[in-house]
Amino acid sequence: MSKLSLSQICGLLLLLISVFPVSAETDQERAEALFKEGYTLYQQRYGAVAITPLEKAAKLGHAEAAYWVGEILRKRYAYMTAEAEQFYLQAAEGGEVYAMLRFAQKGKMCGTLRDCDYDREEWLDRAKEFALPKAEAGDTQAMMALSSAYAIGGDSDKDYEWVERAAENGHAFAQYWMAVMLDEQDRGFYWTEKGRREDVRKWLRASAEQGFPKAILKLAVELKEDGRFEEANEWVGRMGQTDYYNALVNYGLILLDGPDGMFRYPETRPVEGLAMLMALHRQMGKSEVKEFVEQYRADMSARDIARAEKRAEELLVDTPIIYYLPKFGM
Repeated sequence: MSKLSLSQICGLLLLLISVFPVSAETDQERAEALFKEGYTLYQQRYGAVAITPLEKAAKLGHAEAAYWVGEILRKRYAYMTAEAEQFYLQAAEGGEVYAMLRFAQKGKMCGTLRDCDYDREEWLDRAKEFALPKAEAGDTQAMMALSSAYAIGGDSDKDYEWVERAAENGHAFAQYWMAVMLDEQDRGFYWTEKGRREDVRKWLRASAEQGFPKAILKLAVELKEDGRFEEANEWVGRMGQTDYYNALVNYGLILLDGPDGMFRYPETRPVEGLAMLMALHRQMGKSEVKEFVEQYRADMSARDIARAEKRAEELLVDTPIIYYLPKFGM
């Protein structure tokens, strides 16, 4: 057998060096694409379908995908199964703080697992130790994870503090969540209700201006409740530009109701309003949306219904309609 020359050996080494990183990068890209596909389906509340691409992504080493598989399995059975446990463990080992916090939770998380003897304090400490340095360095995602860790640990002050810090550092969901905590959970101390309402609107506006759809809807409602209809209706237009199911339903109804509705929208726009609801029903197939469509079209002319049907064909095309479900919900 003839020996390889030095130039041939170098050529082979260069070939190996060039091939393997490309292969690894391809797997990583494939995992990310599968994760995005599954996550979108999950946010559409199609968990039974979402689990397939998410599980494939998890098997390719995607830690966050593994967390969401654990979430779907846990919710399917209403408790932690052995299969869900394995995906949570993979996610936790990959640095997913919320997976660590699932093991730190008390209650009936374990279900029928006979060996469910987690050291909850150890998992809680591990989550804090992982998130704290990042949070202190300005990572707002880590701040939110840390707030959840303190909430589980029963320290409501620290929980509130880290959400506020994330909000102050521009995290859109944290800003929205600050408004929710002030408005619906009565968190924080205020001498007057007026001061509380001002801060609710401040945080909602900050989040809405970043385009967070839940904040856009809640801000519009808040302004409407305060009698600031003109300002509220400025945000109604933004509701119609989102991919958030609840915002789009309300947008269609507001346009249909016009000045007689709760928002006192300056003009009735029946064609556009009905078209939005028709498009939304086409995309989601929700019975409640179908009922709205049938209710309003009963009072519309055949000409306007035809125009609405044509307009609906142009709306929400290739737009997944989602619910913005929280990462660490129930």
